[in-house]
Amino acid sequence: MDDRDRADGVRLTARERAALAEIEEGLRQDHDPEPAPGRPPGGRRLPLAVVLMLMCSTALAVVGIRTSNAALLWCFAVLWPLTVLQTVRLLGRWIRTTGPFTPWF
Repeated sequence: MDDRDRADGVRLTARERAALAEIEEGLRQDHDPEPAPGRPPGGRRLPLAVVLMLMCSTALAVVGIRTSNAALLWCFAVLWPLTVLQTVRLLGRWIRTTGPFTPWF
């Protein structure tokens, strides 16, 4: 099999081979920039959001129970699952950044 034959039996013209070589050279030189060390972009917003949501959820639950106001209890019922979801996301991010799991016992 000569230079012009590919593994699939397709022959390329000289012009096509030159274009392919140019593309391959560009791909070899192309590299992704290193990700910036440290926190991901917006990394400080999630912990702040979780703290604010926990405070609002607690306030809504306490005031809603003490006053027996159905609107406040419904607001709590909507906000609480969102708070739990964001807390799980924050814990997942924390686990990924701390490295492999090491048992305590």
